Amino acid sequence: MDLRQLRYFTTVVQEKNYSKAAKILHISQPSLSNAIMKLEKEVGFQLLERNTRGLELTEAGGIFYTRSADLLRRFNNFQVELEEMKHVGSGTISIGSIESFKIWFPKIIRNFKINYPNIHFKVREILGEEKVIESLNRFNVHFTITNQPINHEKIISAPLYNEKFVLLVHKDDELNEKEFITFQDLAKKELIISTTGFQTRDDILKAFKHEKALPNIIYEIERLETACSLVEEGLGVTILPESYVKSVTTTDTAIRAIDSNFLERTVYLAYLKDRYLSPAVCKLVEEIHRFFNESDRNDY
Repeated sequence: MDLRQLRYFTTVVQEKNYSKAAKILHISQPSLSNAIMKLEKEVGFQLLERNTRGLELTEAGGIFYTRSADLLRRFNNFQVELEEMKHVGSGTISIGSIESFKIWFPKIIRNFKINYPNIHFKVREILGEEKVIESLNRFNVHFTITNQPINHEKIISAPLYNEKFVLLVHKDDELNEKEFITFQDLAKKELIISTTGFQTRDDILKAFKHEKALPNIIYEIERLETACSLVEEGLGVTILPESYVKSVTTTDTAIRAIDSNFLERTVYLAYLKDRYLSPAVCKLVEEIHRFFNESDRNDY
C-alpha cells in the first residue's frame, strides 16, 4: 500500500464515481478499478460497494477513508513545510485576516520589509471559527488574525489587544446632539449590523441583551465599509470596532461613545501548534505582538 493508492481511493470516494475520479487522476477507468480492487485485497476487507444509489463506503471503508484523507493531508502539509524550509528570508507569508486588520498591519510591514525585502504576502479575509480552523489545518495560511477565541487542541489562540465598540452616526442625526447615548436610544434607530455568523454581530447583540434593549435591525451586511456607506447616506446607525471606525469617518459622519460596559472585543492571533514556521514568519508574529505590547501605539 502506498500514497498513490490512497489518493486513488479517496478521489473515488469524493467523486462517488469511477469515471469522474479517473479523469481527475488522469488514468483509465479500468486501471482505477483494478487499483481499488488491489487495495482491498491488500487491506483484507471490502472498502466500497455498489448499489442502486451508486458507490458507497462500507463501515470499514468509512474508517479507512477518514484515516487515508488525514494521512494525505498531513503528507501534503509536510511537503509545504519542506518547501518553506528552503526559503530563508524569501518566499511567501500567507495571513488570514478580519476587516480591521488593514488599519494597523501596514504600520508593522513597513519596518518588517527593511529586514525581509524579498518576502511576498498573501492576505485573505477569513471569518468564522470553522473557516479559521480549516484554513490553518489545510496550511492555506501561516496564521490568522481573528476576533474569536479559537477552541481547538491543535491551535494556539493568543490575545493581541482589546478594544471597544463605538457608534457611527450621520452628523445630522439627533443622537449626535446627545451628551450620553444609551442602548435605549439605539433601540429607536434603524440599525445596520453584520449578518448571522459574524462575531461582531454576536458581540453587539449580546450587549443589547445585557442592556435589556431590543435592536431595530434594518440592514444586514457582510462588510463594515458597507455599513459606513449606509450611515454616510443617513440611512441608519452602526456599531463598529473603535480601531476600524477611526479610519473611515467622513465630514458627514460622527463617532460617538455608547454608555455601556458590554461593548468590547478581543482580537487574537491564531496558529497551529506543531506547524513549522520559517524565521520570517516567526519574526513577523513577534513584531505584531511587540506592536500591541508597546505603550505608544495609541494612534493605530
